[in-house]
Amino acid sequence: MDFQKKLQEKIEADISLFEISKLIKAEYRRYLSTLSKEFEKSSGKSFLVKHTKAIDEFLKIIYKVTIKNLFDHYAPRTNTLPIALLALGSYAREQMCVYSDIDLMIVYKDIKGYNLKETIESMLSLAWDSGFKLGHRVHEIDELLEVSRSDHTIKSAMIESRFIYGSKPIWQETLLRLNIIKKDNQQKFIREKLKEYEERHKKYPIELRANIKEGAGGIRDINTIYWIGTTQYNIYSVKDLIPVIDEKKYHILAKSIDFIFRVRIALHLSAKKKVDTLRLELIPDIAKMLNLTQVGVAKKVYKSLFEIDRISELFLYELSSNILDEKATPTIALNSDLYISDGILTANYQEPTSGSDLFDTLSLVLEHHHQITSYHISFSEYLSHLISSFDSHKRAQFVTKLLITKNISNLLLALYKAKVLFMIFPPLKKIRYLPQFDGYHRFPVDLHSIQTLKSLEEIEDIFVRRLYTELDKKELAVVTLASFLHDCGKGRKRDHSELGSVIAKNFAQNIGFDAEDSQMVYRLVRYHTLMSNTSAREDIYNEKVIYAFNAKIETPQTLKLLYILTYADISSVGKGTYSSFNANLLKELYENSLDAFSHKQRISEASRRIKIEKRLKKYPPFMELKRTTQKKILSIKSNLLFFKYTPYQITALAKKVQECKSSYSYSITTSPLSIEILSRVKLNLGYLLAKLSYLNITTLDIFKIESGLKYFKIVFDEEIDPGEKEPIESIIIDAFDMRKRAKLPPLEIKQKEIEVDCDHSPSYASMKINTKDQKGLLANVISVFDDMGIDIA
Repeated sequence: MDFQKKLQEKIEADISLFEISKLIKAEYRRYLSTLSKEFEKSSGKSFLVKHTKAIDEFLKIIYKVTIKNLFDHYAPRTNTLPIALLALGSYAREQMCVYSDIDLMIVYKDIKGYNLKETIESMLSLAWDSGFKLGHRVHEIDELLEVSRSDHTIKSAMIESRFIYGSKPIWQETLLRLNIIKKDNQQKFIREKLKEYEERHKKYPIELRANIKEGAGGIRDINTIYWIGTTQYNIYSVKDLIPVIDEKKYHILAKSIDFIFRVRIALHLSAKKKVDTLRLELIPDIAKMLNLTQVGVAKKVYKSLFEIDRISELFLYELSSNILDEKATPTIALNSDLYISDGILTANYQEPTSGSDLFDTLSLVLEHHHQITSYHISFSEYLSHLISSFDSHKRAQFVTKLLITKNISNLLLALYKAKVLFMIFPPLKKIRYLPQFDGYHRFPVDLHSIQTLKSLEEIEDIFVRRLYTELDKKELAVVTLASFLHDCGKGRKRDHSELGSVIAKNFAQNIGFDAEDSQMVYRLVRYHTLMSNTSAREDIYNEKVIYAFNAKIETPQTLKLLYILTYADISSVGKGTYSSFNANLLKELYENSLDAFSHKQRISEASRRIKIEKRLKKYPPFMELKRTTQKKILSIKSNLLFFKYTPYQITALAKKVQECKSSYSYSITTSPLSIEILSRVKLNLGYLLAKLSYLNITTLDIFKIESGLKYFKIVFDEEIDPGEKEPIESIIIDAFDMRKRAKLPPLEIKQKEIEVDCDHSPSYASMKINTKDQKGLLANVISVFDDMGIDIA
């Protein structure tokens, strides 16, 4: 049965308002359930207009039912009853989203005979009982002006009022009052709205979890244009300002805001409640609703917010500057178009001087950069008019100057708003508006890159700041470029550090960096996450970790620059990300690594081992082993195993380790004679060697695989018959008895023939003996170590 017909029957049956509210509530819920389907076939604005009209109809029904209930057959005509229902806020603008509060203002004329307060209270109660979330104001018509003066947010809501239902004479009288309110205290109102605009942008910048209603580039920016525009031109929509504002920019604005409307609707429908923040967990649903990829949705959101932010800032400047009469008085004129006032660089962008050149202008700005604290939106607009003069040959000279200038993040942001940043720095093109779905970063990649340089300008860590202030011009240029381009490899399938380092190095060479500095840029971008990862995930007091770390970064200079970059990268993620905890870890890693650079041989060995480990990890037979076995082998502290053995030999040893379940195992090869032993218990190696001292030893390898497990390999320079294996096996078995002692032949070693290096490697000292060959030499030496309890490799 049709809702209207069913409702009429209930009213005629004289049932209670509460029963009627249940019927209206059911119909309202049914209507909400249809909105997902409706959304599939509507644009953002058209959907919201239809939704507004539907809510209008529900409120009209509530009004009529209330009047019928109170007056029965004696209800006055609608125009006679001095009440008007008016929409406020987004509801008035026909922009109200699905689960937003319904902002309603009821205006009345206090005529005692109608008992209007009871009528209004009854109407509001029915609306609430019917499931409508109302944000309401009730005012007698003569108090509107006074109320509007109490708060600028009330005034802004009032001046966009829209008639829904009720007395048209009351509405006409209200319109007269609203026109007075619009012109009342114009300058004060505009200043308050601009202050509110600035505070919102500081609180909600364009970020990954963007607030698309209140934040920079959000819906509220469009509202602010309307509020300020209507007080001057009495307009009904932003579009009506086109004679005053640029039409092309308006159409970009309108297209961007329509997409933001669609995203907001999708957010509400997905969450089934009011949500105005781009919550990452809702993006998959939104992507399906908008028929886009998840990355596509996010990139389009950030692009739309950027366009709205940029154009709104310009429109608000144009709309407010004349009426506020606050045009800055030039204190320093750079040329006929540019001037600095109170540290702000402003431009005459309407008609740039003929022949103006982009890079000549930017070079001029750099000369005065120390006198500039911020860049006005008019400067970005001015630069956008100079794009046609872009000269790639001049770019290198400008970028070189830029990189040795401190505090450039504001200038880069101005270039970003002018849409020339990515022309000057092509490596950043792929990361424009790029989201980061990692739950860690706060900003899209492009804005994070600018924010990284801002963090360099505002270094709070005293130790890092000292290192930064000590940089010479070449070092400053290198660390600035590497910091700015550190994420330029994101958005592709390859590891972003590997790809980004190549891109950054090529760009550095293109703008004139020499081979050494270009390589430094490469290294910094390649390892820009290494320092934070090592400090957070590794034992930075383990020498092996330190030397492996140093082997990658290669020089103390790289370490210093990487430390500064790491600070800036972490700090730019968001407030509080760089904490005293990770600050201490990074400083400890820096100091430990700096100290370790004094031991060049260790670093060289660590670098060599890293390369061997990489090859081993790609060796198919090794990859087939259990992960735990692979880890045991790769954790062996001694470098000798990796330097001496081939991947095949290391894998063969690893298989034996994997298969060894007993306390020890051994194998004997006869041609030439070699003995391999894996042991979890102590081996009386001195005894074993003494018993076999009648044979000449070629090599003796000893490696600690893990705590409690050792590998021994003894190779002799002669063959034995298979029948001779049995007595050797007996000697091996006896060697697991630490009480056994063998008579050792006498030994002659002079003190000068022994060389000891206690700093040989992170885990081992070394001892070299340069003496004449003697029977039982190794047996004697090993027996001494056994007696002293010294581990040997």
